[in-house]
Amino acid sequence: NPYIDKIDMDFWRELCTKEGKLCHYKKGEYFLHRGERTKYFGFIELGYFKYTIIDTDGNEHITGLALCNTLAGDFYSSIRNELSLVDLKAMTDSDVWVCSTNFLRQILKENIELRCFIAEELFRQSHGRYLNLYRQSPKERYLELIERCPDLLQDITLKDLASYLQIT
Repeated sequence: NPYIDKIDMDFWRELCTKEGKLCHYKKGEYFLHRGERTKYFGFIELGYFKYTIIDTDGNEHITGLALCNTLAGDFYSSIRNELSLVDLKAMTDSDVWVCSTNFLRQILKENIELRCFIAEELFRQSHGRYLNLYRQSPKERYLELIERCPDLLQDITLKDLASYLQIT
């Protein structure tokens, strides 16, 4: 998630550790379920998660990864108080400082500049990933991901990696 580089993670870590509670997720447990209201967001202290959707044939596809020392949650459904379109599932045993989305909405209501910044960066990331599907080969997308997250191969399965890169 390249947008993370432009967000002050120390701010979010401090906020979540001060206002939230530390929750433990075993590998395979869900942080959030599609079709439900997003109740929480959090700061990942240990482990990583995958964002998934299910296609019309019932196949799971990985749409994103939430890595250690980053935020976990569905930003859009959180701020809009809408049903989530994705699942967020622990891929390793993980520790997350969890806060309520009501708290997040309050922070973003009070700080419109922060809300706009996050929304713009998420859009930039999504748009860039979309364009990369057309302008980069699967090998180039793989090399870019490994350069960005060199330790990822220690935890992710090849099947999950292929799903994220949209290759078979």
